[in-house]
Amino acid sequence: MHRWELVDHHPESSWSAFFGKIWYEGASAPAYTWQSSAGSDEFEAKYSLVPLFYGTVKGTFYALLFALPIALTAAIYVSQFLRPEFRQVVKPVMEIMASLPSVVLGFLAGLWLAPLVDSRIVPLLCAVAVLAPAAIAAGFIWSALPQPWRRQVAPGVEFLWLLPFVVLCGWLAWKSGPAIESFFFTVKDSSSGLPVSDIREWWRQTTGATYDSRNSLVVGFVMGFAVIPIVFTIAEDALSNVPNSLVSGSLALGASRWQTVWSVVIPTAISGIVSGIMIGFGRAIGETMIVVMATGNTAVMEANPFSGMRTLSANIAVELPEAAAGHTHYRALFLGACCLFLLTFVINTLAEILRQRLRERYKVV
Repeated sequence: MHRWELVDHHPESSWSAFFGKIWYEGASAPAYTWQSSAGSDEFEAKYSLVPLFYGTVKGTFYALLFALPIALTAAIYVSQFLRPEFRQVVKPVMEIMASLPSVVLGFLAGLWLAPLVDSRIVPLLCAVAVLAPAAIAAGFIWSALPQPWRRQVAPGVEFLWLLPFVVLCGWLAWKSGPAIESFFFTVKDSSSGLPVSDIREWWRQTTGATYDSRNSLVVGFVMGFAVIPIVFTIAEDALSNVPNSLVSGSLALGASRWQTVWSVVIPTAISGIVSGIMIGFGRAIGETMIVVMATGNTAVMEANPFSGMRTLSANIAVELPEAAAGHTHYRALFLGACCLFLLTFVINTLAEILRQRLRERYKVV
């Protein structure tokens, strides 16, 4: 006969602790909580990975929201409309941008961009919001000009008209930011009781949510600069490799340049475009230093765009050097790394399946 004894060396770890809501002592309700170090006298280690998953998805969403429209539209314009001599300059510059170290971007985001955006959030949002309508308006104005006027400009250099118009509209929107802030975002100061025009105080009093200077918008903006070159380069290569016979045939049948791009070029190159998007997604979801240096790095679950977050990769970078080998905390960090790997593996697998189906659907016979 043998006497067996079961000793649980990690009693605070379980599937419910990692992925479920736990009602910890002193809390008002069950919650997803990651708190691996002592934050109060009643310390109890909390290892929920859900806030880290939430922060990872949140940061990736804002990065792609900023990067994809710019990268894809720039790739379409450079590959199909820009003159070759200008393309030979733009393409290498974008490829060089892809080699920028993320720690440098994070440093600039945390020490320079975040304080700048914090004091000028309304003018910045106004300028960003007006760029796309301004570009569309410039296109309509250009198409409405008489043909003799437009023939004076060589094909592929229309941006000489577009760029100054968009810059002027953005500058006017920037200058109107303080007036818009004083008109829409005036509240009473909590300390003096006097009216004050401050979107940060307006946001706190109106929504009851927090406002952090290092927030998701700053992370999305800086991570977008890290993602744009990757998506642009791959998408531009895919669009440029569309056979000239297809483009020439579409133009010969009477289609305009834009109709040719939308109906012929993009469907033919869609598999390469999807590949670029997914590679950019992988760069954003695994980014570490930008998130560490440009956010409050707090494991909170808030949809608030003006709050910080903590991602799986940033959590590993911050806490692994201080985790005791073999401790529950140490193993929980490795579990987070495995979850991050599985997340990217599943998403990339689904993207590859989608890319293959699109290639079969739009392949050139």
